[in-house]
Amino acid sequence: MRGRWADGIQPRNLVWVVKERLAICERPGGYGANHRAVRRTEEIIWIRRHDFDCIVSLLSGPHNLHSYDELEMPHLHLPLGEVPGVAPLLAAYEEITRRVEAGERLLLHHERVDDALAGFLAGYWLWMGLHTDVPSALHATERLLRRPVGQRGRETVLGVAASGIRRRARPTDDDPDGTTGGSGTSDTSATGITEPPATPAWRMEDR
Repeated sequence: MRGRWADGIQPRNLVWVVKERLAICERPGGYGANHRAVRRTEEIIWIRRHDFDCIVSLLSGPHNLHSYDELEMPHLHLPLGEVPGVAPLLAAYEEITRRVEAGERLLLHHERVDDALAGFLAGYWLWMGLHTDVPSALHATERLLRRPVGQRGRETVLGVAASGIRRRARPTDDDPDGTTGGSGTSDTSATGITEPPATPAWRMEDR
């Protein structure tokens, strides 16, 4: 391949969550009837050329996994199911965080950048302690994705909140056992979390 085709095509709706470490996007190749095998290949080529270490699929089924294998793109399958329980969510948060902190560059996808992915992201921020309550986690997610979070996404983050489980803090000199928990603030400067615009595009359009 030559020219721009050799570089592939950027996956649709790609958004950075943790700068240069964790991004989300639509399923490579598109979703449902819009899925195209040729575009899937082009997008995987783009992902490889942009130094992503691993694609993380949250899909219930094995869609795309064979293509990742064929193109030698490392991948991880963390299926959430149609109605995700808290246990799979927490396990996914643990694995993703471990890899990000180890320096890996991850691209996370569901079928679309929709309520399933929005709820997953809002729950992640709550679990990480970057936001201390459901409204602030949802608001941050809406700002980042520039779209409102619907019922499924809200039910997901409410499930994480109801579990009461938060990430155990990493050990520090002042807390060698890591038992004091997170800071309980929404300061994202030390974590690389992308700070989105104050007014989402979807709200601007409604004015």
